[in-house]
Formats: sequence, C-alpha cells, structure tokens
Amino acid sequence: MIALPLPFVVALVLGIYALRLCTRWRMDPRVRRPVLFAFSCAVLLLSVGLRWQFDSAFFRFLQPVVASMLPVIAWFCFARFDGPLITVPRLALHGLFVVLVFLCSLTWPYWHPPIDFLLCGQFLVYGGLLLRRAIAGDASFYGDICIGDIGAARKIVAVVGGMLVLSALIDAAIALDFAWQRGLHAREIVASGNTVMLALCVFLLVRLGNYVAPEDQTAMVTDQVSVPVRHQQRVAEGESDREIAAAIDQVMQSRKLYRDPDLTLDRLARRAVIPARTISLAINRYYGRNISCIINEYRIAEAMYLLADTTKTVTDIQFDCGFHSKSNFNREFRRVAGMSPRDYRSQNANIPARWITPFNAGPETPEPVA
Repeated sequence: MIALPLPFVVALVLGIYALRLCTRWRMDPRVRRPVLFAFSCAVLLLSVGLRWQFDSAFFRFLQPVVASMLPVIAWFCFARFDGPLITVPRLALHGLFVVLVFLCSLTWPYWHPPIDFLLCGQFLVYGGLLLRRAIAGDASFYGDICIGDIGAARKIVAVVGGMLVLSALIDAAIALDFAWQRGLHAREIVASGNTVMLALCVFLLVRLGNYVAPEDQTAMVTDQVSVPVRHQQRVAEGESDREIAAAIDQVMQSRKLYRDPDLTLDRLARRAVIPARTISLAINRYYGRNISCIINEYRIAEAMYLLADTTKTVTDIQFDCGFHSKSNFNREFRRVAGMSPRDYRSQNANIPARWITPFNAGPETPEPVA
C-alpha cells in the first residue's frame, strides 16, 4: 500500500475543494476569499510535507517564505468584506515582512537569522489583529455580509485569528524542540499540530461563502443617481446618532428593506445614503445593540403585528419578515418578545395590533449628553 504523509493528503483535499469552487469564480464573487485561502493553505501544507519528507536545501528555503504569506492572505481575505481583495497599497505594506523572510531564508546558510521566531511573531500579530477585528463593535468591516449573518461571520473570523495564534505557538514549540532536543520531536509536532490546525481553519472558513450576498447593482445605481451630492455630503459629515437612527427607521418603514433576507450593510448604506461605518457606529451608540440585532428587531416588529392581526401561519410570517431559518426566527422572537410566536399570538388574539419599530420603542440606553 502506498503511504502518503498527512500534510500531502490534507493539501490534496483542500486543492480539490478550491478547484471546485474556482468553477464559480466568475459567476459568484462570494467564493473568492475561500478559494484564495484554501489554495494558500494547500500550498503551505504541500511545502511543509516536502520540507519534512525530503529535507533538501531548496525546501528548507521555500517553506518559511510560503508560511510568511499565509497570515497576509488571511488578512486580505477576512479582515473586511467590502471593496477589492488586494490593492497596491495593502500589498506593499503587508508584503514587506514576506520580503524580509525571503531575504533571511535566502541568506540563512551565512548568518542563521531567527526565521522561526520571526514567523511566530508574524502569526501572533496577524492572529491578534483578526481577533481584535472579530470582537470589534464596528460592523462596517462586514459590508458584503448579510446583516443577519454578521454575527456568524464574526465568529468564524475569530476562529481564523485563533488558529493563527495557535499555529504560532506550535511553530514556537518546534523551534524550541530544535534548540533543546535537536528536533527529536519536530515531525510529531508538525504532523499533529499544524496540519490539524490549518485543516480545521480552512473547513471553518469556507462556510463564509454562505454569508456573502450577491451585489445589488440596481440598488447602487438607483440610489446614487436619485440623491443630490450635497445631501450625501451633509448626511455623511454631520448628523447625530439619533438623526441617523431616524433616517434608518424611515428607510425601513418606507421600503421594508428588512424583508430582504440577504440585506447587507452596504446595501442599507446605499439606500439611506449614509456611509456604512457611520451607520454601524451610530446604531451601536444609540441603541446599545449592533446593526444585526436592530434589523432583526424590525423583522420581529412586523412579525408581532402579523401574528396579532392576521391568520397567516407562523412559517409564512417568518419568511415574509426576512428570516432564513425557523430556529433563528424563534430565537430572535424570544429575545425581543420574551415568548414564542405561538404564545404571543394566543395572548394577543383580541388586542388591536400595533407595529412598534425599534426607533419608536426608543434606545436601550440614553444618548450621552454633550
């Protein structure tokens, strides 16, 4: 029987997965981030396998260079979900460390620079930055993610950062093993550590393709043409949190945007003619909750109205109000109403229906007084 090292097996699986996604590259921009990261992990695992299988000078040179690219690619793919993946300024800034590792690896036979510890530091820094980005309250980094799925996407980005940090710790263990034990346990650490970590990371990350909504070209053109530039500048430059919340409320009530299950922050920003970051920060400050919670509360507000005023089934109401799944609908309904949809209908059957939006209900915490 032919025996293949584990890094080669995982790299093959990731390569096949990425190739399958590539067939949708032109048709569906959502797959580009998972494809790029899957290919990057496959190449890194391949270089790790070649490094430990053959231990030639070329593979000892190549493996650190490839490894230094992974945190940079992870940052390009998952630090934010709006705008182009790679730009010249970002490439120039983040590529500096890759160039440094390349030079150190190229000249290693002459002065033995601490490449392993440089890579550990890089993985720790990028992992920490991604963790910080994941826990930040600013939802504008997730502009192309469906608003209802921002929380799930944020958790997966946190997993990416955590995996990079843990991978750095594993690399540090390998470096220390070489320093103290002459690499006696290095192969076991590589096989049981980096391979499992990177494989788990990729299979979690490919789920992000499910959270990215297709581009709303019609909305972009219509909204940008129909609103005067002076008005756009006024809204972008100087309105208070309450005024922004009121503008979002007006858009929600007039256009029922929350009914779109694929609504993204970028689409909402184009419809309201307010920058996405401004909306995200203002909503967080005014309501004390993030934009994803507020959009779901608009959906629940209409669901409560329909439950009390119509005979539609709970399932029909769920889809009419913009929820993908029954579990998410029930969870959000309990969060807002404190009971299940069926219990709410039975308790409000003979009460005149009212539609109370989050803005009409008021903020959870009062606005700070200047």
